[in-house]
Amino acid sequence: MIGEWLLGAERASARFDSRTAFRVSAPHDDLTGGAEWQEIVADPLLGALGESRWHTAMELRSKRVDGAWQAAAWGTLVGTLQQPWCGIEPTGLTVAVRVGAVVDFDESRAVRCTVMLDVPDLAEQAGQRLVRRPLGDPARWPVPSDDRASADVDDEQSAATLAVVMAMQSALHDSARTRSEMLAAPHLAYWHDDFVWAGPGGIGTTVGAAAFVDCHQLPFRASLPDRVGGGALPSSPAGGAAGHFVKFADGRFAVTGGWPSVTATHGNDGWLGLPATGRRVTLRVFDFYEVVAGRIAMNWVFIDLVDFLRQIGQLPTLAAATKVSTKGSTP
Repeated sequence: MIGEWLLGAERASARFDSRTAFRVSAPHDDLTGGAEWQEIVADPLLGALGESRWHTAMELRSKRVDGAWQAAAWGTLVGTLQQPWCGIEPTGLTVAVRVGAVVDFDESRAVRCTVMLDVPDLAEQAGQRLVRRPLGDPARWPVPSDDRASADVDDEQSAATLAVVMAMQSALHDSARTRSEMLAAPHLAYWHDDFVWAGPGGIGTTVGAAAFVDCHQLPFRASLPDRVGGGALPSSPAGGAAGHFVKFADGRFAVTGGWPSVTATHGNDGWLGLPATGRRVTLRVFDFYEVVAGRIAMNWVFIDLVDFLRQIGQLPTLAAATKVSTKGSTP
């Protein structure tokens, strides 16, 4: 539903009214109303991919509380890259643009839509990397084992799923600094031995604890040593302050996210192959999870790396090649 509303054949202005707030990953940032989303994001992307098709990988709904509820989804828009988009030059090849979104509803109205577009992954597919070659596997993300309908909500299972995810996130904020310490970290008790961590473009996908530590956690923690975020911060429903604005489960699936989710100092070299800048940064993050038999089997991760590159002054000229909003600001 969400993906079709945003990038389907029917224009988004028919689904989102003129007051709906859009928060979009860089270089687009803040927009207002379905028509502005359509003009600035959807139409240029759909035009760049020609005859494209949206594929939903996962969609979740929260419980409705006093008329307010959230829906979240991720999927891919598949087409042929035949026109420039976000500074990425056309290749004539088939590509899949990963998109994650969370929509906040009040009764039947979409109040806010927060969207992640994995631009670095598209750049990787087009052979025009924004950062070094990913340490993980850059192949297309795996999808859940079935397309279970969110209408079949099991409240007890949903509560158990969210409890596992939140316990893991709390344990994740440990003091481990070395590889051996990270491989013995308490948060690993909440993951299956062969868990899949599907990272964004520039990082890649890993299987199991050793690959996760080597390809992401070790360089990430080394570069952002004083990071604070995610489950260690209070919820921030309105966004703007670091913490979660979305945090719910739907059956065996869960989603958490912050806009931003993490604050840190870019203090050391290494992550994404970039030199340290000493700048204070924030990270916008979505995490989608699948919990099986009480442990996390898969984690799909969106990180707004374009915004991160912008903050540390390492963003290539991609933002100038497409019509983008100037409403956003660099933290």
